[in-house]
Amino acid sequence: MRTYAIVFLDIDGTLLDSRHHVMPCTLNHLKHLHGRGIPIILCSARPPAGVDLVARQVGLNSPMVCYNGGLVFDQNSTILRDVGIDAQLTIKFKQFVSERFPELVVSAYLYNVWMAEDPQHPQIAQEAKISGCTPLRVSLEKVTTAASHIHKLLCMGDAMRIRALQNEIPKYFPQLMALRSKPEYLEILSPESTKSSAAQVLLDHYGLSAKQAVAFGDSDVDVDMLQYCGLGVAMGNAPRKVKEAANFVTASNDEEGIYIALNSLRLKAPRGGRLPEKVR
Repeated sequence: MRTYAIVFLDIDGTLLDSRHHVMPCTLNHLKHLHGRGIPIILCSARPPAGVDLVARQVGLNSPMVCYNGGLVFDQNSTILRDVGIDAQLTIKFKQFVSERFPELVVSAYLYNVWMAEDPQHPQIAQEAKISGCTPLRVSLEKVTTAASHIHKLLCMGDAMRIRALQNEIPKYFPQLMALRSKPEYLEILSPESTKSSAAQVLLDHYGLSAKQAVAFGDSDVDVDMLQYCGLGVAMGNAPRKVKEAANFVTASNDEEGIYIALNSLRLKAPRGGRLPEKVR
């Protein structure tokens, strides 16, 4: 039986159940593993504050992956990776959406700042409630005059229109990567912002190989990470494409899927690893 030394967890739809909570058995087991010195890495398209909110709930003092791999921190909050979308390309994309898909809402993220032209828009307000982040009323055009890049653009709206926009992007914006984190959300990222590349950075950080890693996910944005790690586990609520990319399918996020899978595995802390001293 193979022994694993590190766990990568997607957040929404994976670690969090449909009520946006961590289920009790999963929570207790993750705390147990973390206490044994096994790195539990949260990997999400969320900004740092949104990832840190969940890390605090679980009691983790571990590295974290934000913006789908565009921004990676170590356990001391030192940046290990920082890539994003060129500022001018960001403006061109936003103008394209405004002209072709005016009913969709576009917001932008840079480090720990979430920028929206209308923070009171119902879809922005709903995402703020879920992620624990507060949007600022900022013009994207103004921000890009000072910033060299944006970490992520989030397009929200009707699922059919979101899919239509996703289908247009390869033709008009081949420099961008568009992935749906759920039917109504389209994450626009740099092609360099992948969870597998972030996993590689953190495996190097710990001196581990990909075969020593376990990864959990439920959506398109998780596929490359599931395939990269030694054991890729798809949640029972994941679509068929994600399940087919995984080595194993566990129960859903509402049925303690993470606990069920991790409880069946052998895990050992990385050599030379130390127990966490405190929660971030």
